[in-house]
Amino acid sequence: MSTPSPTPSHPSDPTPTSENPATGVARGSLLDVLERLGNKLPEPALLFAILAALVVMVSAIGSAAGWKVQPIEPKVTLIPAVDGVGRPILHADGTPKLTPQLGKDGRPLVTLAETGDPISPRSLLTREGAYWMFSSMLRNFTGLPALGLIFVAMLGIGLAEKFGFFSALMRWLAIATPRKLLTPMIVLLGANSSVASDAGYIILPPLAAALYLAMGRPPIAGLAAAFCGVAGGFGGGFFPTGSDGFLAGVATTAAHIIDPDYTVNATHNIYFKMGSAIVVTLGGWFVTDRIVEPRLRRAGDTAEGAASHDTSAVTDLSLNSTEKKALATAMGVMALVLSVFAALILIPGAPLHGTGTPLLADGKPAPGERAGDRWSQVIVPIIFFAFLLPGMAYGRLTGGLRSQRDFMDGIYHGIRTIVPVLAIAFFMGQFVNYFTYTGLDKMLAYSGGALLVKADLPAPLLIVLFIMLVIAGDFCISGMLSKFGVLCPIFVPMFMMVGISPELTTAAYRIGDSVVNIITPLNSYLLIILVVLQRYKPKAGLGSLISLMLPYSVVLAVLWTLFLLLWYVSGADLGPKSPLHYTPG
Repeated sequence: MSTPSPTPSHPSDPTPTSENPATGVARGSLLDVLERLGNKLPEPALLFAILAALVVMVSAIGSAAGWKVQPIEPKVTLIPAVDGVGRPILHADGTPKLTPQLGKDGRPLVTLAETGDPISPRSLLTREGAYWMFSSMLRNFTGLPALGLIFVAMLGIGLAEKFGFFSALMRWLAIATPRKLLTPMIVLLGANSSVASDAGYIILPPLAAALYLAMGRPPIAGLAAAFCGVAGGFGGGFFPTGSDGFLAGVATTAAHIIDPDYTVNATHNIYFKMGSAIVVTLGGWFVTDRIVEPRLRRAGDTAEGAASHDTSAVTDLSLNSTEKKALATAMGVMALVLSVFAALILIPGAPLHGTGTPLLADGKPAPGERAGDRWSQVIVPIIFFAFLLPGMAYGRLTGGLRSQRDFMDGIYHGIRTIVPVLAIAFFMGQFVNYFTYTGLDKMLAYSGGALLVKADLPAPLLIVLFIMLVIAGDFCISGMLSKFGVLCPIFVPMFMMVGISPELTTAAYRIGDSVVNIITPLNSYLLIILVVLQRYKPKAGLGSLISLMLPYSVVLAVLWTLFLLLWYVSGADLGPKSPLHYTPG
């Protein structure tokens, strides 16, 4: 969608030079400064290329300067086990049985112990270093654990989006919702729309504005509620997405710095995401109905730009009889697919029941894989079929899927949406592997982890500080995956050193990345939302949109952070076999 042209100045407005005509943000304001600085940053792919070059230079400098760091590893403190009356428990050979010593928090006490010889950076500006960079370029890209996860998942998700399955589902749910529950339903739909790539940005905000207008409510409030869910609730939701797989893959690579056997699965935050969707819904509902809508009514914005209360947008977005039949059939197909997989998982002797180790075609264990629940190793295929087959059913019944060419176009659609991600992944792969080859990743993790241990800061405080860091990063680096690619190799291993699991780090990252999406000038989708806003408020600029969404950002940041802290206190896993704490084996 094209960027809207600037609105002519009103006679009573400030002089034209007081605002940035492209955005509507006052010149010299903090938002304008942040926007200008953010726009000067390189594109994400180039950013990782620059970071890779920086690693090359730092490795050469560190090698020449003789930098050294002593490796350390977290170890559980063991003490002799005793029975109920205090007598030591012995093994059959007479040696005392050892048990973890518990700290004040009831968890095993972990200390850092020196291991091995000091390590120095390995320079990439040597004969062997240069040879490795060239010979490993392709492997650095194809070896990214996240690459296959997001690629396969988007094959099915992209087809379902292409043929209109997600659009129909969102439209039906929104239109069928009672007036009193319209706001929470709009926000909840938005929080779950990330499963369909950017469909939520395109479909839900104009639909919500039209629905509010049809019900005699300020259309801008509907727009704000939808944008809150889609962007502010991006890190929540009831379904796994391609982004979850990407985060899991990058976090696994970072965790291997400390524990080579550690694996973060694609559903590592699914329990927390489900709860987060509810938190975002309640927060968005409160802000919309208690803050934004009353403010709009006081300002007289209930029908600005739509004086006739035209409800044609709602009529256009309602489902016809064919679409209703297709949607019902598609949902039935999805239920059938999930039921089949549930049977394969739950029935003893079925292919996905119990534990197993992924094997190669020659029968040998796949590299980097280890034994685990069989169902947890097929999350991505489940996502693939759970969206592919319903999308095909919907497309067939609505006429969108008539031939092999239509089918392949649907398959290609999902891949087209992740082409920018693939480009970023190529340069990210070089940066991450350069970091590993030089040893700078371990040196930074050991140094930073030792400092965190000496600081002895409580884990909840570290979580809050990390969320604040990610929020600040939202005003500098655009894109969820780009920021995670920069922060993950540093903070995941550092936090593991003080007992914070990679899964908890990604959960905190989701919060910081999501809550500022609705106000950061670096979010390219702000311009799409601005076009919808200008239908009802022609003189609105980007500054108007940001001020509209600021209450959502503040409330969600507070509520969501408190929710994660309460989750931490509860001790519940964040997803299947995804603990809050990291305890070395």
